[in-house]
Amino acid sequence: MGEPLRHSSLIVHPSSFTAFLALVGLAFRRQWRVRGVGWVGLALLGLTAGVVALVTAGPAGWGLEGQRVRRTGVTYRAYAAQLTPEGRYAALTAPPEELPPRPVHPLETPSPLDPTREGLRSLLLSVPHAVLSSDRFRADWAFLNFTRWVVIGAYLGFVLPLFTLAYASGALGTEREARTLVWLLTRPIPRWAVYLGTLLGTLPWCLVFAGGGFAGVCLAGGGPGREALRVFWPAALAGAVAFAAIFHLVGAVFRRPVVVGLVYVFFFEYLVAALPGSLKLLSVTFYARSLMYNEALAAGFPADRLDLSQPVSAATAWAVLAVVTAAATGLGMWLFTRAEYRDDV
Repeated sequence: MGEPLRHSSLIVHPSSFTAFLALVGLAFRRQWRVRGVGWVGLALLGLTAGVVALVTAGPAGWGLEGQRVRRTGVTYRAYAAQLTPEGRYAALTAPPEELPPRPVHPLETPSPLDPTREGLRSLLLSVPHAVLSSDRFRADWAFLNFTRWVVIGAYLGFVLPLFTLAYASGALGTEREARTLVWLLTRPIPRWAVYLGTLLGTLPWCLVFAGGGFAGVCLAGGGPGREALRVFWPAALAGAVAFAAIFHLVGAVFRRPVVVGLVYVFFFEYLVAALPGSLKLLSVTFYARSLMYNEALAAGFPADRLDLSQPVSAATAWAVLAVVTAAATGLGMWLFTRAEYRDDV
C-alpha cells in the first residue's frame, strides 16, 4: 500500500481490511432509516399482529373446540356434547323451547328398546367428545392452525419478504438513486468487497426486523404463538438471510429494485411456492416452509396437517438455503465488479 503516513508521533498504516470494516460500519449506520417499502412492511406487521391479537382474545381463539360447525350455528364443543348419550337423551326429552339450535339427525335419536344398536351408536357418536377432551389434541390443533394461517401464510408469505426487501435492496439501490455510488467505489478496496461490505452492513437490520417482527406476531398469538416462536425461529432467520442475499443482488443489478422485488415476492414466491409439482423447488419460501415442517415434526407435532405438498428433508432445506445465499452473494459480487455505473456521475 506504499509508505506509511506520518503525522506527529503517530504512524498510520493504510489497510484494505480497515477500509472494508469502515464500509461495513457505514452501511450499517446508513440503514437505520426506514424506507418507503419498510413503512409498508411495518404497517402490514402491525395489521397482522392486531388481527392475531383479536383472534387470540376472541371466544374461539386458535383452538378447534370454540370454532363453529358449518351450517349448524353451534361450536364443536357443544356439538360433541350433544352427541354423547346424555346429550342425545336430553334432546329427546327436552321441551321444544329448550332444544339445541342444531336439528337432531335421525341417526342420533336414541333407541333404548334396541340395546345393541344403541350401544354401538353411543360408542361411535361419543368419539368427537372424547377427542375434544384430549388436552394434547387441542394443543396440537391450535398450534398447527396458528402455524398454517399466521406463520406460513401471513408472515412467511408477506411480512418477511417485505422487511428484507426494504433494507437489502436499498443498500446499493439507494446509493445509485442518490448518485453517491461513484464516491463509494473510490474506497481503496475491490468492488466485490464493496458489494460484500454493504451486504454485511445491511444483514443485521434484516435479521433484527425480521426476527423482531416474527417474535411480535407470535407473542400476539398467546400459547400457540409462543410455541411457534420456540420451534420456528431458526427457519425464520434462515429465510431472512436468503432473502437478504437475493434482494441485495436485485438492488445491485436493477435501477428500480423495489418494483422488481415486489414482483418477485407476490408473483413468484407467493404463488410458485404453493403450486404442486417441481416448479415450487425454485422458490425460497418452499424450503423455509419445508424447514418449518420438519421442525414441527421434530417437536412432536402432527405436521402432516399443515398441507405442505411434498416437503424436502431438513438437511436438504438447510443446504438449499445456504447454497442460494452463497450463490446470490457470489453472483452479485461478480456482476458488481464488471458493471459500469455511468449514470451516477
